[in-house]
Amino acid sequence: MHMKKFYYIFSLLTIALCVSCSDDDDSIKGFSFEKQEITLGPEGGSENVHILSDKPWVAIASDPWVSISPANGVGDVDCMVRVDSSLVNTVRNTVIRFSIIGEKDHTINVFQTGFKSAIATDSVSYHAAYSALPGKRNTSISVTANVDFNVLIDYPEGDDDWLSLRDFDFNLDRGARPRTSSLVFDWKMNTRNVERTATIRFVPKDESVKLESPASVTLTQYPAPTIEDNRAGDSLAILLSYQQLGMDAVFDPTENMRNWDFISLWERTDKDLPCPEAIGRVKSATFYFINTKESIPHEIGCLTYLKTLVVQSNVNTMFLNIKLGTEICDLKYLKNLSLFAYGLISLPKEFVNLGATLESLILSDNNFTEIPSVLTKENFPKLKHLEMNACRRWTCTDLRQMSDGRYTDGLGLYLNTNKADQMDQLKRLLLWDNLEFLRLSYNYFEGYIPDFKVGEDGVEAYTEADAALHGDTINYIIGKPKILPNAYMFSINLNYLTGSLPDWILYHPHLLEWSPEQLIFNQMEGGRNSKGELVQFDNAPTDFEYYFQAYPLYRSKFEFKDEVTD
Repeated sequence: MHMKKFYYIFSLLTIALCVSCSDDDDSIKGFSFEKQEITLGPEGGSENVHILSDKPWVAIASDPWVSISPANGVGDVDCMVRVDSSLVNTVRNTVIRFSIIGEKDHTINVFQTGFKSAIATDSVSYHAAYSALPGKRNTSISVTANVDFNVLIDYPEGDDDWLSLRDFDFNLDRGARPRTSSLVFDWKMNTRNVERTATIRFVPKDESVKLESPASVTLTQYPAPTIEDNRAGDSLAILLSYQQLGMDAVFDPTENMRNWDFISLWERTDKDLPCPEAIGRVKSATFYFINTKESIPHEIGCLTYLKTLVVQSNVNTMFLNIKLGTEICDLKYLKNLSLFAYGLISLPKEFVNLGATLESLILSDNNFTEIPSVLTKENFPKLKHLEMNACRRWTCTDLRQMSDGRYTDGLGLYLNTNKADQMDQLKRLLLWDNLEFLRLSYNYFEGYIPDFKVGEDGVEAYTEADAALHGDTINYIIGKPKILPNAYMFSINLNYLTGSLPDWILYHPHLLEWSPEQLIFNQMEGGRNSKGELVQFDNAPTDFEYYFQAYPLYRSKFEFKDEVTD
């Protein structure tokens, strides 16, 4: 005998025995129920069925997504039919059978409509602030869907690409049953004082799928506040820049701006006061221990009379690829600029606009892969101080390993002077006559230091007048190539250079001011270049007797004698 049929008979016999011990309800005749059909929506649910029967019955559903409770009985019984949520887009149906010994089965048909293909959001419009702290510049949109979809972002003509969608995983493991997920859209700061909008559309990946209604939302970003060209505008610009750079320092913004310890103001007594209107305006600003993945806040460019700007010590700079924008390129009084450990990889062509005033530029500890082409003595005729040292994204002592895939986005500032174009980059700096301070230490320079000849590459010769300027009869240099003639500081140590030190270094009038044993002669300790050669110069002097023979009057100035005391 079939097991299911056996179970029915066994259940019915059990109920019959129980009923035989009780009084019969003479008012009930036969078997009846009020509904022969139940229809529910895709979300499922429950519905009551009132059953009258003068004989014991047992009920069972043909499919597991429907259940009935109680599943047996006799007399006047209320049963609850429960239907699970659907997993399909189409209508499905099943049957509940009521079995009575000796009688034909009674049935209730159960229908459930399927989910329509749909994508919906919890709102059709969203708003974003014009700015926020790093890591907070995003908007979450709740999406409910039962079809896989792509996300498209449309901008009005003239707007730029200021929204980006983070990776997301929309798991439709429950078939056509809708799932809800939160999609995160990162936005850039709005630097204009007009609002901007973007339309975000959710489109089925399967083009044959038709939605009951289109799925889209509008994201509107508030405009940036207007920064006026006055003291109050300077205060607002500093506060907004402090916020956008994620500066890890605490100060009281309610204090007078004069008391903020990371800025200074122009005083009436300043000798280099640009104009009377500058009094009380921001003269210098220093932002340190910052956390940003973006260029300089545009608000800094609103500090009309800014003379000195220092932005340094960003977090995780080795992972950053920040392109400096044009935000500060129109500051007409900027003389000193330090973007130290910021994560920069390039400078804009508009950087040349600073050439009329800039005197000191520090770009150390960034991720440049070459010396920016905008940095030339023609573009920056007033520049005297330039630092591009420690531009290493990663540490590598053997340059044979630099292309093995482990160093993401390259090692850092790498030049091989055996290649003409890369040699030209180094020459461009060494031929910068006005420089008084040039630091190129701890990069990835390999090859050799170039020698120069008078008449080539625009190189001039030292004259008798040049020799007289050094307070010594240093006639040795007369007629020799005039390289970095004004540099009282020059360093190129801890690179991967080999070959011979050229005479323009060995006999430079400022050589002993450069601390050459530490800042010129010694290259990366234990380092090997891309050919596997140990890096060192083959003619590094062990003492400076040769130098004092060339410049005899320098001996008393630089040579220290042991003092003997009684």
